[in-house]
Amino acid sequence: MEKMEGMLRNLRLSEAEMVGLRISEQQMVIADGAGKEAAEPKVVVKVLSEKLVSAEGLKQALGPIWCPIRGIRCKKLGENIFMITLLQNLGKKKALECGPWMFSNDLVVVVDYDPAKSVEEYEFTAVPIWIRILKLPLGKMNKATGEMIGEKMGEWLQADVGDDDYAAGEYLRIKVKINISKPLMRGMMIQVGEDGRSKWCPFEYEFLPEFCYICGIIGHDDKSCLLPAKKGEEKQFGSWLRAFIPKKQNSGEKQRWSSGGGSGSGDRPYGFGERRGAAGSNSLS
Repeated sequence: MEKMEGMLRNLRLSEAEMVGLRISEQQMVIADGAGKEAAEPKVVVKVLSEKLVSAEGLKQALGPIWCPIRGIRCKKLGENIFMITLLQNLGKKKALECGPWMFSNDLVVVVDYDPAKSVEEYEFTAVPIWIRILKLPLGKMNKATGEMIGEKMGEWLQADVGDDDYAAGEYLRIKVKINISKPLMRGMMIQVGEDGRSKWCPFEYEFLPEFCYICGIIGHDDKSCLLPAKKGEEKQFGSWLRAFIPKKQNSGEKQRWSSGGGSGSGDRPYGFGERRGAAGSNSLS
């Protein structure tokens, strides 16, 4: 993409090239087959893997999770980039808002389909994830605090609170769409009390995908990091960023996803980090 833009700056365009062509939304709908296919919900996904992924493999893994009755259609757009047509309306909401999604231990980044964008214009930089905020004062364990913290971390989505907007338990649980091109936030200094004293509140991430203990960025490990650790320097990130999920709650989901299948069981499928259960219970089972 950058190489093409560089070439364009050096080209002298002819009059015919400069005039170009404007395609209206109506013409795009007609081209899509009288609007039938255009009306079907779509998303574009990228699998962050060094191995090539097949459209059929992705269809078999994600179809039963996102659209368990009618399934999905999967079309390859580029290297590990796919356009997915969801044959159930609720499938799009699940694909975009639940997660993070994994395929054979590799992160799947999902973005909304935009017919006006080329493949190169899509940005696969954000994923939703549940985050636990520890050591908050009890009076701050509420939705308002979660929203303020979430907006500092990325795009705030929701908080796991009761009808009174307060969380029950040892931590406040929020869902945020984080930028995976930036280091994970390990916590935040929160000012509490009338004297405004600062308190460190650490974060834990539920079903956190592979990330680097050197730079803190999701998508690669220490061995492939471009920022080598300095000799004798302690790594600034570690496994302590992963929230502990009891084995009895997680074994089935993890096993199925690690083999390329979906996660979850019971009344409805769900992605890593999506919660089932009553509000405020902090339960994944």
